[in-house]
Amino acid sequence: MTNLFEHLSIASFELEKKNFEWLKKASQTSKKNNLKYNKNLIGHMKEEYEIKDWPKSFELFLMKCTQHDAFKSFLNNFSILSDNKPIYLNNMWVNYQKKHEFNPIHNHNGLFSFIIFIKIPYDLKKEDKYFNLPDKQNNTSRLVFLNSEPDGSILDTNVDVDKSFEGKMFMFLSKQTHMVYPFYTSDGYRITVSGNMRIKV
Repeated sequence: MTNLFEHLSIASFELEKKNFEWLKKASQTSKKNNLKYNKNLIGHMKEEYEIKDWPKSFELFLMKCTQHDAFKSFLNNFSILSDNKPIYLNNMWVNYQKKHEFNPIHNHNGLFSFIIFIKIPYDLKKEDKYFNLPDKQNNTSRLVFLNSEPDGSILDTNVDVDKSFEGKMFMFLSKQTHMVYPFYTSDGYRITVSGNMRIKV
């Protein structure tokens, strides 16, 4: 994973079991209580719910992740403020993505954002066989980070998200453009939690 993001301000982490178990329950509670969040998001999904409360231990974990080497250059050059200000978790939501649904190209508000993988319902090998495309052209079910090159071309970094990603997280700068392609071979939900972190001023 490190090589995949070598030139990007993106880092991967694994959640502690207690935080992952709490997040799974919080996702279920938000869905049960129908805390609809669609109007605040760009996702082409019918089920997106706000997660309103979180334990301090989870927010501290996120704050620690912002100190990863991948973000040092960004933080060192962040000299807008005259004093150091704390980073905090501003908002968080859960996506229940069904077959054929997707997240179009977008970025987030804030300083840092993250994606946590709760449940991946499909087998990636079956997904890859759905259209029988060459490997370099097969984006089915992928998470993709997009960046422009000096020559104007687009660098698309595809992430082969499969069941092994459950309990793992990507953190990145909020302005990092990304998207999620649809999947086709499962009737289950692809469940992810996302959120944004800001500076408290």
